[in-house]
Amino acid sequence: MAATVPVIDISGFTAGNEASRAVIATRVSSALSEIGFLVLQGHGVSPTTISETRDVAWRFFDLPLTEKERARKPIKGAWRGYVTAEDENISYMLNEQLPPDLKEFFGFGQFGYGDDPYYRQSFADVAFPPNIWPEQPVDFKPAAMGFYREMEGLTERLLRVFEKGLGLSEGFFCDKFNHHASTVRFLNYPNQSEEALPGQLRCAAHYDFTAITLLAVGDAPGGLQVQSRSGEWVDIPSIPDGIVLNVGDLMAGWTNDRWRSGLHRVLNPPRDARGSTRRLSLCTSSTRTTTPSSSACPAAKMQSILRSIHRSRLANIACTRF
Repeated sequence: MAATVPVIDISGFTAGNEASRAVIATRVSSALSEIGFLVLQGHGVSPTTISETRDVAWRFFDLPLTEKERARKPIKGAWRGYVTAEDENISYMLNEQLPPDLKEFFGFGQFGYGDDPYYRQSFADVAFPPNIWPEQPVDFKPAAMGFYREMEGLTERLLRVFEKGLGLSEGFFCDKFNHHASTVRFLNYPNQSEEALPGQLRCAAHYDFTAITLLAVGDAPGGLQVQSRSGEWVDIPSIPDGIVLNVGDLMAGWTNDRWRSGLHRVLNPPRDARGSTRRLSLCTSSTRTTTPSSSACPAAKMQSILRSIHRSRLANIACTRF
């Protein structure tokens, strides 16, 4: 039977009884074990927040290139500010040398952490560089920050589901993410007026290196696919108000690969597609800068993980078994 990416309503986890919580957690755990991806419904993120964020992101990407480059990232490797279509070639993560991805994006991360000394440690220059906000649109920053907080809340709710699915005590992940270094990227995949180069995709095949990825995607030609265990490429469905969830190498490592970090890619639209094929994805990558306490993973520092992002995917993280 062909592999599929399941759609799971998690609304009953918070509001339901113990039996419904167990069913939802088991379904989520099974999906993350089998293919590493699922589509969330009933996730609690406001559709208004998503639509308003999409609107302000579209308006930013519609600006002239010279205006967008005023918010260009100053630090190589930091997901802050604007990144042009020629700046990222994610195929390096599989040691391939393909043409650059056919996308542009704007990235930002944590904010509002005050005088907490955690954010002044040696890894802060990599994990918590200052955010860069564009001057236009004027409502970009508040919309982006509101979206970040909503996705932060969803991550917290999902961690309770993860704990249940892994047979861990409730709250186990609380101190593993209380100083998270999560980032958001607004990804614009433009219309393709010219044929792509050989091997060139909107986003080359790669594994996520972080713990959790959450993706609010648009319904446009040229979509997201994940590779199944048998090697086939499986389309990830676009569900109204749905949010795609997958786990990355870090979470897979914490579970001793019980959960799967899936290879995935974003295809080009068909050459004969009519109308606009432009695609916008709102991507939240959740991680933390240091590894969990010895009860979960006494291995290497997350600092070294972050610094190796541009060299290789995580392969072996020594962890206790869940």
